[in-house]
Amino acid sequence: MNEYGEVINNASLKNYNTYRIDTYAKYLIKPYNINCLKELIKYLNKENIKYYVLGKGSNVILPDNTFNGVIITLENLNKLNIENTEVYAEAGVILNNLVIKTIECNLKGLESLANIPGTIGGALYGNAGAMGRNIYDVVKDVTILKDNEIVTLSLRDIEYSYRDTSFKRSKDIILSCHLNLEKGNKNELLKIISENKEKRRQSQPLDLPNAGSVFKNPEGVSAGKLIDDLGLKGYHVNDAYISDVHANFIVNKGKASSEDIKKLISIIKEKVYNEYNISLELEQIIVEWD
Repeated sequence: MNEYGEVINNASLKNYNTYRIDTYAKYLIKPYNINCLKELIKYLNKENIKYYVLGKGSNVILPDNTFNGVIITLENLNKLNIENTEVYAEAGVILNNLVIKTIECNLKGLESLANIPGTIGGALYGNAGAMGRNIYDVVKDVTILKDNEIVTLSLRDIEYSYRDTSFKRSKDIILSCHLNLEKGNKNELLKIISENKEKRRQSQPLDLPNAGSVFKNPEGVSAGKLIDDLGLKGYHVNDAYISDVHANFIVNKGKASSEDIKKLISIIKEKVYNEYNISLELEQIIVEWD
């Protein structure tokens, strides 16, 4: 498999998930480019080898057990091109780097997504957003690997909603995208980023491992407020804690396991339902090795 990309045997995934769950995979492969990825998938399917595509792990809860297959990361798919107001970015481009690059070109449209961890591929997968904006506000098209064929979908062909897309329910692999931005003023955009960063610093537990918001906000109400009003800040299962800073964040204060986090999620959902008759919907993705 070395011809398809860099191969790591018995790979730790601790640095590939932002909860820093200490789990492993039999192999981790970083394809050199899109063609190598396509050939790798073809090989794995032919050999009936299980695989899972993982970005930076900023919105996932990985299992505790070792994955007896191949983890594929797309960090080498990092080509970025900006022409006038159109941006081409491969899936492995770091989202915050993309934001900064576009602002340096005096382009607006992505500034609300600054400082969100992860890749553009992950942002497209989960419809990342902040400050009332989401990534699909600026998407022109998305290119995917579907049944091992390269297919480009226009915006109208993509199903997306609040923190959700149809990609979550398919085996398609996001390869790249084109974004349509607008002309803006670099200094004004940097000011917006600075203000938003300060808001996040004051309202989110940025100093501890976490995977962002745990639950989607129910219509008309904040999930964090529901949890906070129940007095659950600081509640924990072993080293998995409900953040004292923001109740819709779970943080790892040491050696939290996947099971600790999932148990804490179940407790929160049960308590919120019993008190408010509201079923919280998970924003994070619980990964199960097939």
